Amino acid sequence: MVAHLLRLKLDLLRNGFRRSVAALVGMVLGMLYGGGIVIGILVLMATLRFQGDAELTRTVLTVGGAGLVAGWALLPVVLFGIDPTLDPTRFATFAVRERTLAVGLLLSALVGLPGIGTVLIVLGMVFASTRSPLAALVALVGGVLGLAACLIASRVVSGAAAAVLASRRGRDVAGVGGLLFFLAVGPLLGFINDGGVTRERLVGLADVLAWTPLGWAWAASGDVLLGHWGQAGLRLLLAAATALVLFLVWERLLVSVLRNPRGSTGEGGGARRGLGLFAALPGTPMGAIAARAGTYWIRDPRFNFPAIMTVLLPAGLLFPGLAGDGSDGLLAVMPLVAAYLIGWGQHNDVGYDSTAFWLHVASGVDGVADRVGRLFPSGVLALVCVPGYALLGALLGGSWAYFPAALGTGVAVVLNGFAVASVTSAVKQYAVPSPGESPFSSRPGSVGVTFAVQTVCGGAVMALSLPALVLFAVALFGHAWAAWLVLVLGPVLGAAALVVAVRVGADLFRRRQADLLQDLVSMR
Repeated sequence: MVAHLLRLKLDLLRNGFRRSVAALVGMVLGMLYGGGIVIGILVLMATLRFQGDAELTRTVLTVGGAGLVAGWALLPVVLFGIDPTLDPTRFATFAVRERTLAVGLLLSALVGLPGIGTVLIVLGMVFASTRSPLAALVALVGGVLGLAACLIASRVVSGAAAAVLASRRGRDVAGVGGLLFFLAVGPLLGFINDGGVTRERLVGLADVLAWTPLGWAWAASGDVLLGHWGQAGLRLLLAAATALVLFLVWERLLVSVLRNPRGSTGEGGGARRGLGLFAALPGTPMGAIAARAGTYWIRDPRFNFPAIMTVLLPAGLLFPGLAGDGSDGLLAVMPLVAAYLIGWGQHNDVGYDSTAFWLHVASGVDGVADRVGRLFPSGVLALVCVPGYALLGALLGGSWAYFPAALGTGVAVVLNGFAVASVTSAVKQYAVPSPGESPFSSRPGSVGVTFAVQTVCGGAVMALSLPALVLFAVALFGHAWAAWLVLVLGPVLGAAALVVAVRVGADLFRRRQADLLQDLVSMR
């Protein structure tokens, strides 16, 4: 059964490349980008193998291995998404032994660029410890345990996160947790930046990580190189126990999902009354689209969780900005970060409609109404976050001279982001989670396409905002005239770009409705 699941995953990947040229292009881009990183890491591991500093080898392996486990646990959730072909709910109707299915789904995660790259990195880390037969054996065992921790932690974290976000109360808890996380990131970054990254600090960090579940498997081979046999054996036992506990937790989550598949809405609390935003907004095509978009943002985890993160991310600059003298500029950047995330985040809005986009096509909705109506919820968010962060930065930093520049540039960036989104969302969509799916899922082979489209859109936003950003930089150097000039010029240029982009996007939307619907259907 495990071999059958692996063959199934390979067939799905191969068929995806045959069906979509974009997926094939994304695969090539992913190989070029990710392959360069993997090669660089392998060169570093080979360098560590042939130099005589055992302590440095242990430090790099421990810190790097801990980062690898943390990356597998967090990055698929917050950035790239979990492959939906591994979603346990898809196997709820199959008579497959639950433990066999748990093992097969874990091993299937290795089929793909991230899995292959991780295996190569682990082999490189094993090679770095092959100065003695015993160290090589310990490194091999630790690498296997560390790789297992990566795979299982990824499944456990994604399953737990999806369960938390299945209810509105869970999403509220996630929002508070996200706030606490970013409040903790600030002091950590300030501590790391204070005095720079030195070998002594890395060694100290490795010593701490070596006694945590993140570093047990990776520090054991370094302990052997240093002659600490007892510590190496203890850490291998702890790593094995961690992998076993994680697997049991993953198996329990899998059994729960298979026996009680989660609903598509995940909402409780009885029936809803009233028309909500549909009654509050004008009864026009633009008002209806705005109400529909706002309702999605309130009820759909695919929208409200990223919205929470967008609101909280700029707060990560608070502590570094308050860390010392001359850091007022970081506080002034907060509204720019918020503006960029809000505006840029709309560039794939049509992709989230899935096949329900046929309603726009069948109703013959006007392109301008569609382009502007979709911006309603993000526009409301921008009205709160951009002035709010500009005012917060001025209050906390004590430098009101930066306030006009921060506000004007933030407005320019968000308007330019809306302008780019108004055009790009009518040109090219990439795969996103379908309605009812986990907000952390992604399509096989779609990472490269997603990265390419997001990079192009981000570059376009920065290019349109360049005049405002230049004036903002001049204002930070103490030129008050630039701050007041960008307060006026930034919103004017941003509004002009948005008006032109809405017209262009509306024309593209009118001509490409059928093509957009075909793309959305093919992504399912």
